[in-house]
Amino acid sequence: MAFLVSITEDEALRLDVINDAEFKSIPFINTNDHDSIDNDNGATTRAFLFLDADENLQIATPELFCKKLKCQSLDKIKVISIFGNTGDGKSHTMNQVFFDGEPVFRTSPEQSSCTIGVYAAMQREQGVLCLDTEGLLGTTAKSNKRMRMLLKILAISDIVVYRTRSERLHSDMYEFLGTASKAFCLHFTQALQAMGNGSTLGPAVIIFHETHYTKPLESTVEESAEDKLRNNFALLNYETNAFSSLRYVGIQTDAKKSTNFQKISDALHLEIENTAVRSPRQPAVVFKAMKLLNQKFAGEIIEKAINPFPEQYFTCSAHCESCSRRCQRSMGHVSDGEPHYNTQPCNYQHQFGNKLYLCKACYNNGKEIVVSVRAQAQTDTAWSGLAKYVWKGDVIECPYCGEIYRARQYWYGNKSPEASVVHVQVVHVWKGGNAALRANAHSAQMVLDSVNSISEAFTNISAPWAKALSGMLADKVAPSYWRPNQEIIMCHACRRNFEKSGMPKHHCRGCGEGFCHTCSQHRLPVPGRGWLQPVRVCNDCHQQLQRKSDATPGSRPTNDEGDILVRKYGETIYNTISSVAAVAIDYPKAMIKDSARPAYWVPDAESPNCFICKAVFGRAEELEMAKNSGERGKPKGGNISKSDARSSGSSNEGTAPRTRAVDGPGDCRRHHCRRCGQAICSSCSKRRMPVLERGWQTDVRVCDACACVPSGSQNNSNSISSAISDAINEDEAVITNGLNEDRRASNRSSNSSSDYRNCNASDDVKAKSE
Repeated sequence: MAFLVSITEDEALRLDVINDAEFKSIPFINTNDHDSIDNDNGATTRAFLFLDADENLQIATPELFCKKLKCQSLDKIKVISIFGNTGDGKSHTMNQVFFDGEPVFRTSPEQSSCTIGVYAAMQREQGVLCLDTEGLLGTTAKSNKRMRMLLKILAISDIVVYRTRSERLHSDMYEFLGTASKAFCLHFTQALQAMGNGSTLGPAVIIFHETHYTKPLESTVEESAEDKLRNNFALLNYETNAFSSLRYVGIQTDAKKSTNFQKISDALHLEIENTAVRSPRQPAVVFKAMKLLNQKFAGEIIEKAINPFPEQYFTCSAHCESCSRRCQRSMGHVSDGEPHYNTQPCNYQHQFGNKLYLCKACYNNGKEIVVSVRAQAQTDTAWSGLAKYVWKGDVIECPYCGEIYRARQYWYGNKSPEASVVHVQVVHVWKGGNAALRANAHSAQMVLDSVNSISEAFTNISAPWAKALSGMLADKVAPSYWRPNQEIIMCHACRRNFEKSGMPKHHCRGCGEGFCHTCSQHRLPVPGRGWLQPVRVCNDCHQQLQRKSDATPGSRPTNDEGDILVRKYGETIYNTISSVAAVAIDYPKAMIKDSARPAYWVPDAESPNCFICKAVFGRAEELEMAKNSGERGKPKGGNISKSDARSSGSSNEGTAPRTRAVDGPGDCRRHHCRRCGQAICSSCSKRRMPVLERGWQTDVRVCDACACVPSGSQNNSNSISSAISDAINEDEAVITNGLNEDRRASNRSSNSSSDYRNCNASDDVKAKSE
């Protein structure tokens, strides 16, 4: 911590009090000899140490400060300080400009620096306090402390000269002045205002640039030299708004001649006479400002040694998502089969779940056996695993100890696995890695996938027999005037084939013919047939009953009321069973699916359409109704404008979703791609492959777009989804409506038989859109 050097009153009366013990290790500075320089007129002009290299103020009181300067306490002075790199002639410049070449500030031809700390000298004729500072880029083990000392000197100065002797301006000048401006605005202004200094503007800055073989900056009609400097500051993201003014003084000196200081001398005299922004101050005010800043901004600074070997040039660029530490292996280690690695410990974050479980019993025996929380034991079948998961919860298995934990083993008093059976290790989370950790989060979904696959296989095998059996049973309880199900091949009104469209059959209670849902949506009583409550009727019967409510539609007579009662009782029983099944089976199944669904999957409520082909999800009846409503909304005629075509291919925000291009009978079910998490239909997700970056070790469902993208390029769901979305939008923009049905059919057939391994995502999406 910076401190004031304490001296006695007797020592304060001496003219030159120098603490030689502080600087006995610097043999090239003889302060006593240097402070004894006499001018020809007998007056003594000397530079004294104002701040040492450790930021220690060498003057104790304002009175001693005035005595050192050989001025009165009521005199008004301006402070001019000079900065620059070591060896650029700062001390020589101050001697030439203010002291007519007298060696007031020590210069040296040696390699070692001649100015350590900050030296001060008074130019009484001009009323200027000159401060010569330690050079930048000099060899020191306290570079950060030196930088803070120089910034404090700059903050109390009225005029700052940055001296540079180079063929071109270097970036270290912009860095120093930009840092000084930021420090003045953020820290020094508030401290100086608290002292009573009302000025919020910093010093005026003059850049004194000397070259030998190159031209200095020149002002033109369009742009001045100062504007060029400001542009360079802005290019390097530095600001100079703290400085009251910025001026450039450039000279070109012949290598065989000495420097001409006339231009910098004239510029300094103009700034000294200018009192519009910074007025002269009393020496005591300057001293108190320096003392205040030195006390406020003090203390030790961690001096980080410059690393001569930049690790980022050759080490892997992967960072841990949890602790942001960098991989310590060399670049390209992943292609060599080596995982990411860092010896430093990681921080646990719940969002990543970067905890690794080790079997505690094995760990105590000297073995590190990784175990994981799963929804199903390895020896359980799909159905038994689901039943145990619902009843007992998650399971932890060890290959040596067997089943060691169940989440709901007992009715109460179940302990967490961390407190009972596992040892926890926090591991790093690398992008694209830690597939084992991600797999734990999908274990419940994997159980549901296995159950669904078995259920779907059983359904596909038994569907024809179940449909035939249900048709026979329905005919047994049907009224006599209804047409039997085996005779109904097409809708009686629109002539759509039920087998090809996959839509269910419905009987009109009026005429008894078979209709699709679209052609039999109305509900009216049919008293002529014995239906006193509103029941399903076709469009023709609806019109007929609207004209005459007691009419008997159709040509087939009704035998008696008994066969109608049988059908009524059958419908009552069927509706009751359906309601109970929905409550007992469908709702719990939906709850299990929502709890087991991975977090990166798009929710069902946000995905009414297939992400690739924009097909609407739903049952066959719902799709047919959506299609009919869309066709009724279209203008008459076969021509569609290009703007309509473009709008139909764009995103479905604010527009009705497109109906599914039916490629087969049945409903359009919603599935999720295990790679990107988007909702897709069955036609757009025929491929099965492992998704290691998501934790799916076995073959799982992926969409056609993800199947054509290499797995190494996928790191997160946002990049996957955005890449697919860009491909879809790009391809839909070029689709025109002039294609006929033959060309669409040929495109579908050609794309469906293409090799997915050699395709790209955009071609596949284009085929789906067409």
